[in-house]
Amino acid sequence: MARIFGRKTILLVVGALALTLVGGGIAVAGPSHRADPDAVRVNGKMVQQPPVTQADIDLAKSALLKGDAGVQASSAQLFAVVSANGGLIRSNQAVSATSLGLGLYQVVFNVPVAAGAFVATIGLTGSVGTSPSGFISVVGRTNLAQGVFVQTWNAANQPANRSFHLAVFLP
Repeated sequence: MARIFGRKTILLVVGALALTLVGGGIAVAGPSHRADPDAVRVNGKMVQQPPVTQADIDLAKSALLKGDAGVQASSAQLFAVVSANGGLIRSNQAVSATSLGLGLYQVVFNVPVAAGAFVATIGLTGSVGTSPSGFISVVGRTNLAQGVFVQTWNAANQPANRSFHLAVFLP
């Protein structure tokens, strides 16, 4: 009867398997607390949201208290039109819009929106004319469940103040 594997071959395979299991271990993936690799970078520096002020938190809490807790907001009703200087021009269920710096904005609603989806576009606040070209990014506001953080850029990909339209869709 012919042997397929010799004694040395079997020992080598078992040894390699043992070293792999002991030395390599088993990797388990978990949530990363590092910076998001898709985060926006300007001149190589990752753009961070400015901290939420106590006034922002107080405004958000008072808006919740004024609203009817038994009424759930409809996704079609949450929107804001914000001017380039951070003014809230028109909205439904938005209580404030604030410019946080060049191309950085915060919009606060009277209901929690953290579980929602955000859609925004560069656009004029009126009905006449065409808006300057640019880019926009939107994400939930860090440490403020009722807030949305918006960033705008010009066509050259430089931070720039741009007016915009924001819609929020809740589950």
